[in-house]
Amino acid sequence: MTEQITRRAIFFVGGYDPKSPQAFFTRMDKELARFEKLWGAKAQRADAGGEAETGRAVITNEIDGKAVETEFNFFVLDSLVLADFARPLPVRLAKYLAAFADFVVTGTAFRIFAKAWRFGLYFLFPFLMICAFAALGWIVAKLTQQWLGWMSIILGLVVFALAQWKLGERWPVNHLMDLWSFSRNFIRGNRADADALMDRFADCAIERVKSGKFDEVILIGHSTGGLLILDIAGRCLERDLNFTGYAPHVSVLTLGSTALKAGLHPAAKQFRSKVKTLADDGRLHWVEIQCLTDVINFYKTNPAAEMHMAVRDDFTLVRRMRVKDMLEAETYKRIKKSFFRVHYQYIFGNTKPYWFDFFQVCCGPIPLLERAEEMIVGSGTAKDNATI
Repeated sequence: MTEQITRRAIFFVGGYDPKSPQAFFTRMDKELARFEKLWGAKAQRADAGGEAETGRAVITNEIDGKAVETEFNFFVLDSLVLADFARPLPVRLAKYLAAFADFVVTGTAFRIFAKAWRFGLYFLFPFLMICAFAALGWIVAKLTQQWLGWMSIILGLVVFALAQWKLGERWPVNHLMDLWSFSRNFIRGNRADADALMDRFADCAIERVKSGKFDEVILIGHSTGGLLILDIAGRCLERDLNFTGYAPHVSVLTLGSTALKAGLHPAAKQFRSKVKTLADDGRLHWVEIQCLTDVINFYKTNPAAEMHMAVRDDFTLVRRMRVKDMLEAETYKRIKKSFFRVHYQYIFGNTKPYWFDFFQVCCGPIPLLERAEEMIVGSGTAKDNATI
């Protein structure tokens, strides 16, 4: 085992969801309590300032007699997501249909299905639901035509609009429309606000890491955050060639990542260039965690290889996890049919000892790469491994 980590910096980007630092860290407190109960740890979180776009907390943890201090930086996407949600619904729908057509015409949708058919169904979901809403409007228009004449067309359009508005918000249809619209525009470099925000995130990471006080630095992205954190890491190296030299261990960790929706798109040249920059650095490693139970990831793929780039052999480490092995039977039974809840288990606390545990990664004494390579349970003590 390598040296123990005592001071770690985490830079975290979540999925395309509105989440304030207060809401994120309030949920983290609940998950930290599970971590403490499972591993017999003593973890305390304290707010550490930050700015409107970066929530910051310091977590002090004592586990198996080892003390670890983690500075956790939460990169906030609210300025992007809430602005997209605030657009008029017809605008949101039009932008989504343009994005859907883009992914189909460029062949990206077919490449997605070829690599991960379940994620392909997730891609299709909002389009199929829009078709269902339109079909409902058409049926109403057809059934009322003999009484209303041409006015039945207006009624049908009203029914379609109401379904899109009410059901689209109740179910995640409109949310996912905005997600794919955002993804398309970001991939094509047509989101100046997002580019500026990613630049600020990169500047923040560089500023914090340059102090040289950390043993390990991990840039973590979950879901769409897997795409964004790779982009941010690339910007860090573009701005400061020694970014990975300020700490002995520097890694990118992607969890349930959807980065290949960009990696497989022919227009994502800038994104692939940033990933190539990470690989060419020689010191940084990319750990990718995937899960079969999770629909929203590219299971059984090596994302760097799928982008057809010449990268060093040790750049990407792909590991697969089993949610069933992370949770007690009753908990797993309760969540397994909720694909969004399963998708979030990557960043929630375990209720059973398992090699992948988000809070062991963030607050434990073992470097990420070593933990993932050897699939170490807990802090690697005999006691931890005896509980598998």
